Amino acid sequence: MRIGIVGAGKVGGGLGKIWVRAGHQVLFSSGHPNRLKVLIEEAGPGAYRGTVADAALFGDVILFSPNFWGVRDALEATGPLKGKTVIDATNPLEWNPNGRMVRSLPESTTAGEELARKLTDALVVKAFSTVPASYIPHALFRPGKLQRLVVFYCGDHRLSKVAVDRLITDSGFVGLDAGPLRLAKELEAPGRLYRAGLVGIAEARRLLKEIADTVQNGPLLSTVSDQPAFAATASSSFVFPQDHPVGPGTRLPGSACSRGDED
Repeated sequence: MRIGIVGAGKVGGGLGKIWVRAGHQVLFSSGHPNRLKVLIEEAGPGAYRGTVADAALFGDVILFSPNFWGVRDALEATGPLKGKTVIDATNPLEWNPNGRMVRSLPESTTAGEELARKLTDALVVKAFSTVPASYIPHALFRPGKLQRLVVFYCGDHRLSKVAVDRLITDSGFVGLDAGPLRLAKELEAPGRLYRAGLVGIAEARRLLKEIADTVQNGPLLSTVSDQPAFAATASSSFVFPQDHPVGPGTRLPGSACSRGDED
């Protein structure tokens, strides 16, 4: 695939390097492309650098992973992204004047849905928002399928979800379809799948069934290959406690900042 990275920080840079090694062509972008020289050298052949506009033109798939407070500027630079699959890896978290990380959207909407409203001609898939940035480089050290941890994704376009599932596999995880884009609330802070952190396939299925039981329009479970669960989960430092709901103005644990990215 030809992939444009918008936000080549810990998330975008980490995933982009893995995808280059998997055989994809990746253009990393920044408002300061010259700062990406080391990243390109580390990624190797198949990696390129440029502006955000360059990435938007280059990629058939766009990984959208700026810090949330940089989303507006990033969208202005990318343009409409007509017909492109856009992987939204953002979480709606920003710093408030008191130096606290807080949710910056009302509970009635999500970052994924807002992005889809702004990019009306793009095919938005929510993914990677449940993965701590610091874990991404280590995912490939679990080569066996039975060891892989789950990346949930959701969206309204089947073929785009197929492409995203492939990229999830290429990055060392196993993908699990969590349903339509309106379920992005579960993949973003403080949703249930976000709080769950990294889990094996059996636990991931259990979580989806639990969520499906609360949704009126039928089950969310997708058809996935049968494989035993890997019992490991992410360190608790990466996730919110189950009894720690987060709303607008609520202070978040400092570890949530590790999910952010650079521009």
